[in-house]
Amino acid sequence: MRDMVLSSVFFAVMAAAAKLVGERVPMQQIVLVRGVLCALLTFWWLASAGVPWRGRRPGILLLRGALGYAALSCYFWSVHHLPLAEAILIQQVHPVFAAALAWLFLREPPGRRFAPALALAIAGVAVLVQPGRDGGFVGGWGVLIALSGAILSAGAYVAVRDASRTEHPMALVFWFPAVSVVLAVPGTAAAGPVWPTGAEWFGLAFVALAGQLGQVFLTRGLYRVPAGRATLANPLTTLFGAFLGWAVFDERLGWSTVAGGMLLVAAVLLAGSGSGSPDPEEPLSIG
Repeated sequence: MRDMVLSSVFFAVMAAAAKLVGERVPMQQIVLVRGVLCALLTFWWLASAGVPWRGRRPGILLLRGALGYAALSCYFWSVHHLPLAEAILIQQVHPVFAAALAWLFLREPPGRRFAPALALAIAGVAVLVQPGRDGGFVGGWGVLIALSGAILSAGAYVAVRDASRTEHPMALVFWFPAVSVVLAVPGTAAAGPVWPTGAEWFGLAFVALAGQLGQVFLTRGLYRVPAGRATLANPLTTLFGAFLGWAVFDERLGWSTVAGGMLLVAAVLLAGSGSGSPDPEEPLSIG
């Protein structure tokens, strides 16, 4: 669980850095630069350890990378357009969907608490989506885009769980940014790339480093526990994100965010506590 807590902290920091840089740099360009830096760092790591990057099942690795790219794109969009705490909060509902997908594809039963957890998640999203909110699309449909990112993240995590049976964890970490680079090029070209300033280059590097550390700790955590329970520590990301939103962006939490957040956190805790037991197999070392 310690790995999942560290992963949550680094992902919150990554989101805050992406929001800062995204004031001028297009989101797809942030995904692209992050992918290049993370892929290079991970490839060096693999080469130093003598681990082949291709893996044994390229198909599942490619699927993991594509799902991760789509999830990250939705997440960065929501971070840019919604308050930081709200964007992170919606992203953290992915354990509920991970439990469902793990049950469907990996035969890891979610337990009797999954149904009420799903009901709480739906109620939480309904509270967050306020028809009369300022911002129109951003305030309503924008929440649904953020929710799409959470569902895609759940799919990526279940793909990691399945791939962990045959693949080295650092190969899994590598394929996510590598696939993201390829898929982010068209979006970057369409948005019109900009040359970052010195401060923005530092922010992009920070996004990449925090994201890389988050992925490493996440992958390690997913090797040790089932996909539903592994993300149990993620409500901590919401708390840290709320603090960063207040300290860095002077964002205040509205009643709908607090009420919806309580429902979503309760859903996450219920979904995780209803998961199966850890995988008995010894996880592969990433050292």
